Amino acid sequence: MEARFRIAPPPCFFIKGTVAYSALYTPLTLTWNIRSKSSAEQFSRLPTCAIPQNHNVWHYHDEIEFILILEGKGTFFIGDCITPFSAGDCVLIGSNVPHYWLFDEEYLLPESDTRANVVVAHFLRDFVGQVFWSLPELSPIRRLIEYSKDGIMCRCSDKNLENSFLRLMATSGLERILALLHTLHIFDQHPDKEKLVSADYNIQYHDDDMNRMNLILGFINDSYKVHVHLDEVADLSGMTKNSFCRFFKQKTGRTLTDFVTKLRISNAQKILGNTHGSIKEACYESGFNNLVSFHKAFKSITGNTPKAYREMFWKQSL
Repeated sequence: MEARFRIAPPPCFFIKGTVAYSALYTPLTLTWNIRSKSSAEQFSRLPTCAIPQNHNVWHYHDEIEFILILEGKGTFFIGDCITPFSAGDCVLIGSNVPHYWLFDEEYLLPESDTRANVVVAHFLRDFVGQVFWSLPELSPIRRLIEYSKDGIMCRCSDKNLENSFLRLMATSGLERILALLHTLHIFDQHPDKEKLVSADYNIQYHDDDMNRMNLILGFINDSYKVHVHLDEVADLSGMTKNSFCRFFKQKTGRTLTDFVTKLRISNAQKILGNTHGSIKEACYESGFNNLVSFHKAFKSITGNTPKAYREMFWKQSL
């Protein structure tokens, strides 16, 4: 059974190795895909493809997606969640949950020497068959797969999980099935897993929505550090302002203002956590016009003030 990807441009996913981005067409090797065919398990390597933009596309697919960031920083967009990622972060995304991920600008510039390194595995929910899944010993992994519909993230995963993930990508046949189960088990045992998608998020997508959403999200990602005006986005999407607001809320679970604010705070989190820049710099480099609104939004979304967040982040990294 071939994978049924429903996206705008061709699906692009990454296998272990250096991924160099450019602003034009960059060939990318796809991951190994783990899928079932009738009663037998089959592993196939997908062909090389190219993406016509410097970020991944908003998409969804039947396969569960398992991602480990080895090098690089950026932002995950998973369901109605917008959250920063960095090296060591690991995410499990459930079947048909809309998502994409965007690396920071330093990884996208053609002249940049900064590299991203990511491994991704795709597999169908029943890749070992229903009878095997019914074993009581597999109940923790069954629950993990069920909860993946909410998007599950482990930040700063340990070497044990990383090594298991890399072994998964290097094996084949029966060893690959066992390696995947082992990697999922280690992921499930991680003490700091967090759910990403809101409990009431239940967005049903149609194929025709994907092109429009990618156009909208591409514009927002290119503009949020400066300004995002409703008139411009509605005009770009070919809708009236009222129609656009309804469409965007239906597809993302957020208003345009909420979405842009969350994206700006996600960028500020990366600045505060990965640089020695001032809080003022984090504010203005993320698209806020004044410190008062920045502090209010940051506290509302993260539960901490910018100062407390930075202190907490650096203590955890020691």
